[in-house]
Amino acid sequence: MNNINLNDQVKHLLNDNRALPADPKEERVVMWKVFRDENAAMEYSHHILLEPDQRLVGGHGTDSVGDFYWLGVEVADLAAWGNSHAIQLSDPFEAEDPKVQGRGFGNELH
Repeated sequence: MNNINLNDQVKHLLNDNRALPADPKEERVVMWKVFRDENAAMEYSHHILLEPDQRLVGGHGTDSVGDFYWLGVEVADLAAWGNSHAIQLSDPFEAEDPKVQGRGFGNELH
């Protein structure tokens, strides 16, 4: 797939008003990353490599800090993908404290 088609597809995803995965196991979204800037999300999309049974998902929303954009990977079969405890691999900000970067779920602040 060429970059023009990929860019169009990603722009379409980012224009969708879609909340972050509320139930990643149910939604089969194994990894996502959040951005405050749409251009950063576009750039990141060029570095995502998908397997045949995976697809790119994402959207945009607003929280108490402002607008955000997110991209993630949805898998066809969560059990075949692997350990469901490793679903959330990258969360670049903490909603309550935007200065906290990359903690992910279950990690304590140090």
